[in-house]
Order: sequence, then C-alpha cells, then structure tokens
Amino acid sequence: MKFPSKVLIAVLPSTHMFEINKVNNDVKISGVEGKFLDIIASALKFNYQLFSPPVRDWGRLENGNWTGLIGMVHRKEVDLALSTLTMSDDRMQDVDFTSPYTIQDLTFIVSKPGVLDDVNDIFQPFDLLTWICTLFSIIIYSGLFNFLLRAKYSYSRLLLEFFGSTLRLPTFISLNSQIVRILFSLWLIFTVVISFGYSSTLLSFMTLPLHQQPIRTFRELSEAVKSGSYKCLAETGSTIPKSLVLDSMDHFRYLGDVIEANKWYFNISDLPAGKLKLRKTAILNVRFKLEMINGLVASYSPMVISDDVFASWKLAIAVQKGFCCTRQLNAVISRIWNSGLFEKLKSDEWFYMSSLVSRHTVETKVNQQLTIRDIYSSLVVLCIGYVLSCSVCVGEVAFFHMRSAFLNKKLYSR
Repeated sequence: MKFPSKVLIAVLPSTHMFEINKVNNDVKISGVEGKFLDIIASALKFNYQLFSPPVRDWGRLENGNWTGLIGMVHRKEVDLALSTLTMSDDRMQDVDFTSPYTIQDLTFIVSKPGVLDDVNDIFQPFDLLTWICTLFSIIIYSGLFNFLLRAKYSYSRLLLEFFGSTLRLPTFISLNSQIVRILFSLWLIFTVVISFGYSSTLLSFMTLPLHQQPIRTFRELSEAVKSGSYKCLAETGSTIPKSLVLDSMDHFRYLGDVIEANKWYFNISDLPAGKLKLRKTAILNVRFKLEMINGLVASYSPMVISDDVFASWKLAIAVQKGFCCTRQLNAVISRIWNSGLFEKLKSDEWFYMSSLVSRHTVETKVNQQLTIRDIYSSLVVLCIGYVLSCSVCVGEVAFFHMRSAFLNKKLYSR
C-alpha cells in the first residue's frame, strides 16, 4: 500500500530534541528527533503537519481517558506521535508502536557536591586503617626496644623518640647489639615511606582540593531525599514518577511518591537560561536526554550521570490503530537502527550543543595560589604542637627549679 502523502504528527517541542522554527513562513525542524523525522519523511516521500497537545504530557490514563500525545493518537486526531515515547503494555492496548529506534536506560543526573572541608586535610592522606597501623607500630616498637635495651631508656622516652622519627626528627638511641641495629634500620625504612608518602599526598590535596563523593545509586538518592538534603525532579508530563510508584522496591516507590506529592517537575527549556537551581538536585530521565541536560548546564552547574539503572525503555513512534503503513515505517526505522544513523544524529547534536556552550563561555585565567584557608588545618596542628612544646618546656623548667630548691634545702639542713 502506498504511504500517505500527508501525515499528521503530534510532538512535544524540546531543546535539542525536537525544535520547531519558522524561517520565512516555512516550518523548519531540528534536534535529534526532528532530523530523525525528516529522514523518515524523505525515505517514504510524505509531508507532515505538526501538532502539540494543549497540556505538555506524553500520555497517562486519567479516568479511563488518555492524555497528551497518546491521547491524540488514540482519539485519531493525529496519525503518529514522536517525542521520546516509551513502549508500555497499557499504551499498547490502545495505540500501536513502530519498531524501537533506540533503547535507553532510565537513570538520574545529580549535581556534583562541593569540596571536602579543608579542616580535615591533615588527616586525608591516609585512611583510618593506615593511621591505626602506624600508631600501633610506634607503640609496639617502643615496647620492643624497651625490652631489648634492658630498660636503659624509659618507655615514654622511646615512645617520643619513635614518634619523632616519623616526623623526620633525629633520634638519640644508643644501639648496643646487631639485632637492635637491624630492627632500627627496618624502622627507618618504614618512617621514610610513611613520612614522604604523607607529605607528598598532603601537598597534592592542598594544591587540588578533594571533592565529596556524589550520589551513585537510587537507594543513596532516596536516603538523601528523605534526609531533606536533596530533591529529585522529573520532566513535566513525564510518566517516570508513576513507573517508580508501581515498582516493588521501597526506595523507588518513595522517590515516585515524593515527586508527585511535592510537584517536583521541570521544563528542559528552563535549563539553558539558568532558571532552574540545580544545587543539591537530581533529575530523572532516559540517559541520552540526561547527556543533553549535562551539556546544557555544564557551564554553570557541573553534574554527573549515575551508572545505576531503574529500567531500560524502548523508544518508538506511536501509531493509531488501523494505520495503513506501519510495516513501511518499521522497514525504514530498522534500516536507521542497523546503520547506526540515530546514534550519529545524537553525536552531531551533542557536538553542536557543546560548540554553542563553549562559544558563550568566557575563559578566564586565574593564578592558582595557596591561601591561609588552604593550609588552615596544618597551621592549627602546628599551633597545637607549639602550645604543647611550650607547656612541656615550662613544666620541665619549673620541675628543675623545684628539684634544685629541694636539694639545696636538704643540703643546708645537714
């Protein structure tokens, strides 16, 4: 059967996905799915007329009636609908779908957290286990040398000597046997590795601050939303919250409920203008739209896409029941799929989008200098060390004067 010369198509315009522009009273479409539709129209030699639903919605069942794009196809107001529509069992009962043109993971993108508090920089070079092992090594070696040296030095004196050696201070211990010299040589090797490893790592932390770990999984996201530290958004008219609510896992259901209860929705058109505050925010969507979102906001809000996946959805064109030429549509879409042409459209659009972002980004050269804030934690520890040293010095002087006075008094009393 010959393909119709004119086809009515329902779409949801979206930045870089399906853009509709008027040029000299002619309608021009662009974006990934816009170019995809042009390829299909060129292959099947048909013209099209575009429509949009009165309310931005992909399609949900409300009181037994379909809304949005699916509703327009079901009521036969249009022949086709195209705008990242996912195939689902309930939709397929009332409308048909073509072969999928892509399969996308449903995941989330989240704003990158800030840098770690530099007050803790002094402890960051080693993990907790390394600090504990180093402390126990000092304690055990001090006891061992106290035993080998026949109590020639007090345990407290040896403890201070070995602790000072880890800080590259000289030691004043008399080595009276071969075994003691061997053990002390091993200790020196240990202190060289520990001290140089610590100082070099600390310097790198001070030069390039560490960032906090971003949220990686849906379960972590659910806990962050529960604590009130993050919020979670879905695109306006999306069926993603409903899909989450129907899941068997508690954390998925919680995210779906909280999005619907708080009306946490957004429009992609708000992203390039920076109208949407994305700090401490996660966005749910299919992966290739999240990649686009990441490119749109990268200049003012760095974000990271999670590797965790809620579901893999097939995206296809919705077709009204009884449409004459679904088989011909499937043949063209299959050729596009097998040739990798849709992926090529994506990569071209991403390249174009990144060029627009870089064109409007002003490059500024900033001289990176260490400030008091960068070495704040080190200065705190240094000051604490000076206070303790002065306290010990004052205590020793006071003890020496008291001891001298006591000995003089005892001598005169004789």
